[in-house]
Amino acid sequence: MAKITGYGFWIDIKSLKGEDKKNWIICLITAGLAGGLAGYLGVALSETGIDALGGIEENGIYIWLSIIEIVCIYIAVYTYIKVLKNQDQLFQKYNEMTMIGGALGFILLGIPIAILSPFIGYDFGFIDLFLGFALGASINSYRFYKIFIKED
Repeated sequence: MAKITGYGFWIDIKSLKGEDKKNWIICLITAGLAGGLAGYLGVALSETGIDALGGIEENGIYIWLSIIEIVCIYIAVYTYIKVLKNQDQLFQKYNEMTMIGGALGFILLGIPIAILSPFIGYDFGFIDLFLGFALGASINSYRFYKIFIKED
């Protein structure tokens, strides 16, 4: 079963066995590739990070990089779910608590920023919602570690 380490921010890869270890590594690699491509495309296609891909004739390489990014996301999600199905209830509860924290971060941080952005002159984008999710997920994964794993 997966061992949650790093104050709730990491899974010890050595604790996984066989197919789960392989799927976890594939998940990490494809998620990293997708994130790298998202960052590259966000910067390469516009000054503000809000992109409009344009026609295939103009930006053919960007279209293919976008498709590769989407495929990487699907592979990462698929392999993560395969690993999650084989884990114990503690890891599944960790996953649930982390995702709930992410949803709360999305709602309590991202949505208010989106609502207030026209009034404060802030150029709102998808990354703001994602950062709200990431902050909420990080806070709840640390809380999970403190409550259920940390030994005093």
